[in-house]
Amino acid sequence: MADIIAFKGIRYDKAVAGDISKLVAPPYDVISPEYREALYDRSHHNVVRLDFAKPFPNDDETDNRYTRAKRCLDQWLGEGVLKVEEKPSLYVYNIDYTTPSGEAKGMSGFVCMLKLEDWANGVVLPHEGTLKGPKADRFELMKAAGASASQIFSLYSDPERTISRQLSTATKDAQPDISVKDDDGSHHRMWVVQDASAIEAVRAAMQGRKVFIADGHHRYETALAFRDYCKGMGMTTGEFEYVPMFLSNMDEDGLTVLPTHRLIKDAHGLSLEDILGKARQYFRIEEYPFTGNDEASKTAAFLNALVEKGGADHAFGFYFDHGSSFHLLTLKEMDPVIDTFRCSRSETYCRLDVTILHTLIIERVLGIDTEAVSNDQPVKFEKDGVKALERVASGEFAMCFLLNPTKVREVKDVALAGEIMPQKSTYFYPKLLTGLVIARIAQ
Repeated sequence: MADIIAFKGIRYDKAVAGDISKLVAPPYDVISPEYREALYDRSHHNVVRLDFAKPFPNDDETDNRYTRAKRCLDQWLGEGVLKVEEKPSLYVYNIDYTTPSGEAKGMSGFVCMLKLEDWANGVVLPHEGTLKGPKADRFELMKAAGASASQIFSLYSDPERTISRQLSTATKDAQPDISVKDDDGSHHRMWVVQDASAIEAVRAAMQGRKVFIADGHHRYETALAFRDYCKGMGMTTGEFEYVPMFLSNMDEDGLTVLPTHRLIKDAHGLSLEDILGKARQYFRIEEYPFTGNDEASKTAAFLNALVEKGGADHAFGFYFDHGSSFHLLTLKEMDPVIDTFRCSRSETYCRLDVTILHTLIIERVLGIDTEAVSNDQPVKFEKDGVKALERVASGEFAMCFLLNPTKVREVKDVALAGEIMPQKSTYFYPKLLTGLVIARIAQ
């Protein structure tokens, strides 16, 4: 089962590098070009220069963003900006944050190195598919730099909270070694645990468990490819057999899963009446009209109704062609979805809101096939429900469908069934900071 080890992490030396808040960054895949420029300007030692360096027009095989990342790493280690931990360590990592709905929460876990396991072994379990582009990018960075500044965000199941209690004991009364707020106001704290008995207790407790990847499927598959590359180069054992990972207990209440809403570019001649007429075969439909004077309050009431209805039913918000009404669609019965898959999928997969939306609405009502959706052509994605509505109101998109979030237990059940969810089924929150601790993956 899961085999984790402590490692000698590489961390910023605050006495040399300065304010840690100017040195860390969000995960590379949520950084826009404009934000990357801001991170470059924030500090000459910001980790974005390692993890998501800028390309330049004259880049070639010997001078490119990957080789520049390697040079930065070596230079910062030589200057003392970065220092290698003296002893193998686990890194307890807590985040206090506020959800987009305003709820204050706290998520806890720890950073370690996890022994890489092929998917077929059933130890590390995915729930999403991957694309070639991001994997090629991360592979070139791994090959050039031989280090990873970020961790894969993963979950394990521990209803008794055995591991959390062990880590709490190991950090009791200790001040965090790192304390920093990100640009969203979330408070990130990290403790370095070097006690050999505490590390072994956590390692032993993890050995009987499976690991569920929450965020980082591309990076995990890239780590597998890098492992095979290293072995193909004649290397037999080494750091390349492991991947840096953040592990959090899915049986605690600290994690938030946000929905990813669907935007449709073109109605292809369908009117509102056409769509609602077809949808009535499967859904009960409620209308939420609004005027220019009460649009804000009616929008809030509509979004609240979507959440409330989603507590017991499968419900979806719908807005069409910058009109003056929102619509709430509630599923009448599951049979049409289950019949579609003819028992080839698990019941949990069939009951996912994203499965129902794609099967009954996007495919049957709108006539958009699955292959087109997976190629990200007629369907785009938006994490903010209000922004999704605004993008339809502006005329940028013909319509949008709003979802409630996938549940953590659904992620677990689908992964255990060996299945992959539809694209963009989950958005795990909060995001880990890149640069709190860096791991060597090859010397």
